[in-house]
Amino acid sequence: MLANHEFEGKTKEAAVKKACEELHVTEEQLEIEVLSYGSTGIFGLVGARKAQIRVNLREALEAKIDEKKPDTGDETEEVAEIAKIDEKKPDTGDETEEVAEIAKNALEHILSYIIEDSTVTVAKYPQNIRLRIEASNPAVLIGRHGRTLDALQYVVRRIVRKKKPTRVGISFDVEGYRDRRKASLTQYALRLGEKVKHSGKPATISPMSAYDRRIVHIALKNNTSVRTQSKGNGLFRELVILPRKKHR
Repeated sequence: MLANHEFEGKTKEAAVKKACEELHVTEEQLEIEVLSYGSTGIFGLVGARKAQIRVNLREALEAKIDEKKPDTGDETEEVAEIAKIDEKKPDTGDETEEVAEIAKNALEHILSYIIEDSTVTVAKYPQNIRLRIEASNPAVLIGRHGRTLDALQYVVRRIVRKKKPTRVGISFDVEGYRDRRKASLTQYALRLGEKVKHSGKPATISPMSAYDRRIVHIALKNNTSVRTQSKGNGLFRELVILPRKKHR
């Protein structure tokens, strides 16, 4: 079962910050339910109430809080674990089967309100399932830089975990968009990494989703001349490519 955690703060933002600090995670790794936005009361004195939130961790690989390591300023360790997902072989475990069925049904129901013609297929892996969508108008489901697709993925994850608390990961794709996006971002990251290596100056990439940032992290994780670091708060954060300091 996924463990729920409740936190309080003067504001919702303060409660979220407290949750991140105590669980040693970033905000994007949390699913947040606001129980109360709180109140300043009368003149900030009488009847003041704190904001309350309930959170749980989104992905199994991001939920290993018992294996916490010191923050090094980049996300190399996290990226190494994320990359292992692609190495896993198909799985037929009972929990994965059940999660796959719930997710597929939820997604098909949502798509029926958005687009007329679509087909959903599922690939199952140990602790991870991938739903692939084929549609007559895929652009409607992808959105700008995949943000509509990310939103659909988020909603289905919430539906699944409401029906069955689980650590099985859920990812989406629409007619190979993720693969094309991955190839494009990987090439961009490699070019930018070379630029930073030769100039010695940091380069900042405009705000991206966690999925896109991971692609850049992974593309540069073996580059000994540069390192990557996320910057900012929220789901969409900037990513900075920094030159590594040379040890004398």
